[in-house]
Amino acid sequence: MKKQLCILLAAFLSAALLCACSGKKPAEPVPAVSAAPDVTSAPDDSGNDPAATDKPSVPVDTSYNPETDADNLYSSANTILIETEDGFYWCSSTSDYLLFYDNWLEEMIPVCSRPECEHFPDNNVCVQNKKCDAYLEAARHPALYNGKIYYIDSNGIPNPNVDGTRLGMRLFRMNPDGTGKEFIKNLFTPGYEDPQWLIFHRGYIYGMSPQTIIEQGEVSGRTSIIAIPIEGDETTFRTIYEIDNQGWGCMRFIGDYCYFWIHYMEGYYYVNWDTGEIIDEQQMGGVALRWNTVTEEIEILYQELLPKDGYFGETAWVERDGTIYVPGGDCLMKIENGERTVVFEFKEEGKHFVAATVSNGIVFARTVPEDFDDPYGKSEFWVCRFDGTTIFKGELPMDWFYESPEFEGLRGKPRYPGFVMTVGDETGLWIEFGAHWRSTGYNEPSADFLVRYDFTEDGGIEYKLYGSYDDIFIEPVD
Repeated sequence: MKKQLCILLAAFLSAALLCACSGKKPAEPVPAVSAAPDVTSAPDDSGNDPAATDKPSVPVDTSYNPETDADNLYSSANTILIETEDGFYWCSSTSDYLLFYDNWLEEMIPVCSRPECEHFPDNNVCVQNKKCDAYLEAARHPALYNGKIYYIDSNGIPNPNVDGTRLGMRLFRMNPDGTGKEFIKNLFTPGYEDPQWLIFHRGYIYGMSPQTIIEQGEVSGRTSIIAIPIEGDETTFRTIYEIDNQGWGCMRFIGDYCYFWIHYMEGYYYVNWDTGEIIDEQQMGGVALRWNTVTEEIEILYQELLPKDGYFGETAWVERDGTIYVPGGDCLMKIENGERTVVFEFKEEGKHFVAATVSNGIVFARTVPEDFDDPYGKSEFWVCRFDGTTIFKGELPMDWFYESPEFEGLRGKPRYPGFVMTVGDETGLWIEFGAHWRSTGYNEPSADFLVRYDFTEDGGIEYKLYGSYDDIFIEPVD
């Protein structure tokens, strides 16, 4: 049956999946933060000539083109999801395989057109079957771009920018059904950057890269925003912004504008191992940036150090009018005209909501199970619109987990699943769960589950399990 489905996938995807559908829809400077020189900016490919007019009057397109533009719902998610008119592609956070859920067949299928391929046996995506078309090793966000799937792996040639001490990356593209794989070019970071996300948008690949720097025994950090054209001979990423702190954040895209959010720690943390005294001088900071691909300029929209123990979330959402929403630990903040205001707090007596996160027009937070070793633990979600009105508040149904073959079929005792990815809008949430089974402590089995939760008009919630795959380490298959 699987082989027949693969044949169907090849024929079906070639005809029907050539394009993606649209997604659901300055303060005082901080010391040790600096923008990169002008020469690090990516060139203009919009069709406008920056030299033909003064830069402030250069027109900027803020429309959405599903053929070339990044889908902001998934652009900074830990999991790869690519929506199309007839289904969606999925690559879980622990898998090197690209899968496709066909809405007509109602089944998740490896993106491989070879009927004789075994893909991965026993539902175990830890099998490294490199002969399978679906095996991409592409953890840095493949994209459906101009009718082709573009992806990047980490198996390139030695990086000449660091004397070959690290491997570079490789850029490929293929047809939506997994056929016609084509090597495009090698990709190299300018230094020891390690971009965790590489997002395709309007002719360029953008990445955010944390970096640890050790010089003369001193340890410091740096976070860089890098970019490179998809086509052409250029192989080294350009740095368009960097901050001299190791941070983390996200990227959002609105037409010719690219928005970047970075949260970071500034200051020092000391532990006196003789006395046990702890000296904590750290403060959390945040910086919001906007890169204009037409004028090749970067603008700092907001930059601030929070008071002691203040917290910025690592996600941000940008509305089309440029308003930025950023979560705190248990609140939602709005950044507008360089000013930050708190618009909503997750407060309820007797409950502690954590991990506030923003997505497409919504903010959500959750409680934590009392014991993660109890697979029947409880976690309550609170989902609100940006204006603070509640969409859903209650426990997430977890029957799909208790009824899954993995629950009692894998070796060991299951733990409460962790939240690998959560994104969504006011219609519902996509959540990837990662669960572990405690046994001997050596090569313990785990599994990934992709679940869609839909909000109902009466404030309830419905769910559907779209895919589950085991992660059990075994020796690679040649």
